[in-house]
Amino acid sequence: MYTSGLWMVKEGHEGDFARRWQASVDHLALEYPGITFRLLSDAGNPRRFVSVGGPWRSAEQIETALSLSSYREAMAELDDIVEEGELSIYELVAEIS
Repeated sequence: MYTSGLWMVKEGHEGDFARRWQASVDHLALEYPGITFRLLSDAGNPRRFVSVGGPWRSAEQIETALSLSSYREAMAELDDIVEEGELSIYELVAEIS
């Protein structure tokens, strides 16, 4: 399973968002060392970001991680610079490398 966020950041706050996002997942990376977190910036629209985390073992593990107070507090610090944000949970269907 994977988590993904789609973020639209207020103009001029792109660098600040990237720093705050990284701080918000630093705690998760320590709690869940097998999970990789990535933040992607849209090359055509620098205000749009996509975050991806995984692979997670289960939906329950994701729910536990997202309910951690350290994560929730860090994510709340993004509120003033994000216009829109949406978190989704995905199951892997296919992988080709």
